[in-house]
Amino acid sequence: MRRKKGFKTKLEGQSASYQRAIIVAFFTDICALIYHIAISVVFYFLGITPMVYYNIFSVSLFLSMAFIIPRLKNYFVPYNLVLIEVIVHQLLADYFLGSYCSFHSFILLMGILPFLVIEKKQKYTVCITLCSVFIYILLGSIEINPKYDVAQDVLFGIRVFNILITIFIIIFMMMIYTKIVVKIEKNLKEHGEALEKEIKMAAVIQQNFFKQQLYNIENYQVSYFSRPMAGVSGDVYDFYKTGTNLDGLGIFDVSGHGISSGLVTMLVKNVIHQEFYNQPDAELWEILNTINDRLIAEKGEIQNYLTGILVRLTPRKIEIVDAGHPAPILYKQSTGQCDFIKLDEKSAGAIGIAGFPVYYESLYYNFEKGDELVLFSDGVIDIKNPEEEYFGKQRLLDTIKAIAEKKPSEQIIILEKAIKEFCGGRKQTDDLTVIILKK
Repeated sequence: MRRKKGFKTKLEGQSASYQRAIIVAFFTDICALIYHIAISVVFYFLGITPMVYYNIFSVSLFLSMAFIIPRLKNYFVPYNLVLIEVIVHQLLADYFLGSYCSFHSFILLMGILPFLVIEKKQKYTVCITLCSVFIYILLGSIEINPKYDVAQDVLFGIRVFNILITIFIIIFMMMIYTKIVVKIEKNLKEHGEALEKEIKMAAVIQQNFFKQQLYNIENYQVSYFSRPMAGVSGDVYDFYKTGTNLDGLGIFDVSGHGISSGLVTMLVKNVIHQEFYNQPDAELWEILNTINDRLIAEKGEIQNYLTGILVRLTPRKIEIVDAGHPAPILYKQSTGQCDFIKLDEKSAGAIGIAGFPVYYESLYYNFEKGDELVLFSDGVIDIKNPEEEYFGKQRLLDTIKAIAEKKPSEQIIILEKAIKEFCGGRKQTDDLTVIILKK
């Protein structure tokens, strides 16, 4: 059996602003309806027949509004009708009962309420408020003598009644606002907690997806650390192995932050890993061209792109191709030289930008026993301390020079500690990843 939708049911699933508008509009209408019924009775006993007829019209207006308000999506037209009714009512009250009994604050109140009810017409809302304020000031500055002779205590009673109902409406609006704010805060808290759980789960999945066992590799020692800015990382690092042989490695940085870039990293990792082995006889620049084309096709409308360094290892050399990423550091044990690799100036272009021309070039370097290659994401050199200083390339290079003779597992601990101490208590604003490869 279908449940008939009531007023409360219709509010469910609506935005907080819409709920606020419909509650304020409906309650104001009910208050106005009760007020006009009560005041029409007063005018009847006072014998002010024109006001009785006018209030009968007003009761009809507000009674019909009570039925149509829950069905409306916009309250601009009905609100203006109500405002006109209030102004006319106050003018008539001034004319028949005089300025003392009339309570012009109703007009001022109607000039403020649009900000609670009319959400999408802010320019008109300001105009309504200004007009209401002008009419309020104008009527308040004019002294009108009553046309009917009414006892002073009756006039005083009507004035007190007007004041009380105005105060009641204001208190109710404050309660409505408080309730809505509390509800929004509760929803935000619940949503934040749910999102935090999802981010933590996504981070665990991503870390397990990237995690690899590197202790059984022949001829090389590898250590790395990766610290996301917030839960899920946009940095991609991967190691290409065949049994105990390390064939290559790569580091890539996906644009953006958060879950979206984190999901892209998982797509990127798979594509690069597959293409690294799909063309074993091709140079890395050719492989990177294929990776670029494939990522553009597979990520579709996703706007994220990436920069990166792809490395292939051979018995005596390393082949490196750059795609808009910071140059890695190469340490040569035989000469003690430690510096950033000079990337080919012809090589240009990130990966995964449709319609953007790219040119990749392979570079070859001798890589002998004791030599070391350090790959890092730009978050490492761009991180700042509380004094707004960058960690920078030179500080990174000096640190690597000082520890190059140590094992990679020791170097990575020292480097991570150095970065942490440099930052102090300042939050990192990007993902950090460092890979140290020693032959």
